[in-house]
Amino acid sequence: MHNEKLVVFTYDFPHRKSLTGMQIIKNSKFQNIYIVSQPWIELKFRKSKNRKEVFESEILNPTDVGKAYGWETFVGMHNSDEAINFYKNLNPDYGIILGARILSKKVIDCFPGGIFNFHRGLLPENRGLDTIKWAIFNNIPQGVTTHLIDENIDVGTKVYKESIEVDRQDTIFDVDSKLFYLEMKHLYTILNKEFKFSELESLKSDYKSQKAVPDDIDKKVFEDFDSYKENYSEILKKFNLD
Repeated sequence: MHNEKLVVFTYDFPHRKSLTGMQIIKNSKFQNIYIVSQPWIELKFRKSKNRKEVFESEILNPTDVGKAYGWETFVGMHNSDEAINFYKNLNPDYGIILGARILSKKVIDCFPGGIFNFHRGLLPENRGLDTIKWAIFNNIPQGVTTHLIDENIDVGTKVYKESIEVDRQDTIFDVDSKLFYLEMKHLYTILNKEFKFSELESLKSDYKSQKAVPDDIDKKVFEDFDSYKENYSEILKKFNLD
């Protein structure tokens, strides 16, 4: 089982999720690890006004770390023809997303076992961007959904869905940190499960993929955050987590 080929999608610049996830994978039993590292590009979509995460201050580049680990490393755009040729020549079993934009169907089709993503939001209700803020606005619990992706945004099939506790003393930055920890916990779990799961549930639904919150909602989220924390236990009870 540990001879299966794993492709890890990362960024070619210092990036916390890529670096932490690579450490966890390095300490797993899997041996055939390959890195596909995408250079920085300027994002065209609008970002919401107020920050919800601490500034990243990583020093190391995931590309360099992958090479230091002895993993074969390809640097290029994840959806490029060159990358697709790399996948086809490699014939990988699984993919793990630690840093990527939307992967194309051509890429996904190169992975017979599927590609795992760790989404900071409970799917299918909380798709897209700004999931922490949309959860507060819509009175949805904070959590992580680990899933095998398809060509749609935050759909595919559910592997794990788990909420976090939000305490009254938590800041929004604490919520972000708790979600990051849960993502990495899920990564550790799937590696130790050796990708053997019970029947997986489709995440297809009528819920729309959200963009960054507009300014009026952004302001309201921070105004309502204390109330959200006070009522969080009731929000958890009302939400159907299976």
